[in-house]
Amino acid sequence: MASAFKLNLYTPKGVVIRDLECNDIVIPTVRGEINILPEHTHILTELSTGILTAKTVNGVRHFSVTAGLCRVLADTVTILSFTSERAEDVDLERAKSAKAKAMDRLSGKESLTDVDLLKFRRKLERAEMRLRAANLR
Repeated sequence: MASAFKLNLYTPKGVVIRDLECNDIVIPTVRGEINILPEHTHILTELSTGILTAKTVNGVRHFSVTAGLCRVLADTVTILSFTSERAEDVDLERAKSAKAKAMDRLSGKESLTDVDLLKFRRKLERAEMRLRAANLR
């Protein structure tokens, strides 16, 4: 019985983490959070914006993820995310600024198109998620 598996997390900008030995991962998906344990069945699922939590022998690691795909195959979990960041790398001031800007645009002071409304809701969601991740470090 396997006791650990590897986590690989990639974005279009590069590698966030490669071959992180884990024994438990909680992943945000469009259908809710899923918990991956050793010898998990093979799956391919769509990510949602949220916090990925990986338990390792050295402690718990947190990563922000924004949409993408998750593949569990054999002893490897591969995450392809549009954006991702290690919790310890989150720039708090930048995340707070992004949240404030998105909230200002969504405040109703000016009319927004449906496309802009969706865009700024997503920006707000990402900023809030990055702030949550930073608080978990």
